[in-house]
Amino acid sequence: MASELAEYEKLSDQVKISEEALIADGFGENPFYHCLVAEILPTPMESQEPHVVGYGLYYFSYSTWKGRNIYLEDIYVMPEYRGQGIGTKIIRKVAEVALDKGCTQFRLTVLDWNKNAIGLYKSLGAQDLTEAEGWHSFRFEGEAMRELAGK
Repeated sequence: MASELAEYEKLSDQVKISEEALIADGFGENPFYHCLVAEILPTPMESQEPHVVGYGLYYFSYSTWKGRNIYLEDIYVMPEYRGQGIGTKIIRKVAEVALDKGCTQFRLTVLDWNKNAIGLYKSLGAQDLTEAEGWHSFRFEGEAMRELAGK
């Protein structure tokens, strides 16, 4: 499903992680991330197993101004299941986890062209920090990160 999300975001060429690394990083003794899955249960007349139709991948971070944070790295619902409130349920569950863990903020990012997601997040009460405070998101990776670290 992560590859489906990358394709939807028009960023398939950026996927470099293996399934083995995802499993090791999320299901080891000290996981780097946590994941919620949305499943569709079969009706009593169906003999099939429940199947995953969406997920939310999150991790914890820290703000020196606000304390504990939760960051929703990915949220994805398969196209044929969108518009049924599944994404909203995932977001609400992440908020519940955040509060249970004493987090003061729930953060996420969205691509500027994804107007449906932006509208959803705003309708749920999220504040657009680029609009409100002028924050921009940066990253170091690959050669830039090695140069920065002197390696």
